[in-house]
Amino acid sequence: MDQEDAALRGLEKAIRIEKDGRRFYLRAAERTTDQRGKEMFLSLAHAEEDHLRIVEKQYDSLSEGRGWLALAEATGEVDLGRPLFPPGREALEKMVRPDDSDLDALLLALGFENDSYELYRKGYAETDDPQGKAMYEYLADMEREHFETLMRNYEHLSRTGSWLGG
Repeated sequence: MDQEDAALRGLEKAIRIEKDGRRFYLRAAERTTDQRGKEMFLSLAHAEEDHLRIVEKQYDSLSEGRGWLALAEATGEVDLGRPLFPPGREALEKMVRPDDSDLDALLLALGFENDSYELYRKGYAETDDPQGKAMYEYLADMEREHFETLMRNYEHLSRTGSWLGG
């Protein structure tokens, strides 16, 4: 398998992760009663949507033989193996059950963000193309920021019983 095929497979996995992440955060926002928690989850869902557009643009460019896009071109108007999120709404509903606490949802989200970060760091290491490296580095940094936001909220919520928000 050549590097381009490996890159396309990695981007396909990234597309699934970003779609599943968005669904997870939307579902978590529905289940969270605190307005700050709800807004944080909705913000993360929006960010996953932005990441999806970036990854899809890179995938399209590579699959059409145009190579990696420059990060500025890939981000455009954007604000910014095994699936990390279970497939389908029913599986997501089983993960975040009605009786689960906000802390339970935060713990799940922390794991997902960490796994996403590791996927993008691996993609960075596996590509020699500077544009591909820039995209993977950018997305890894975004996932790390999400992790930190979630961790601050987890720590604050577990200590005080209230959310910090995004």
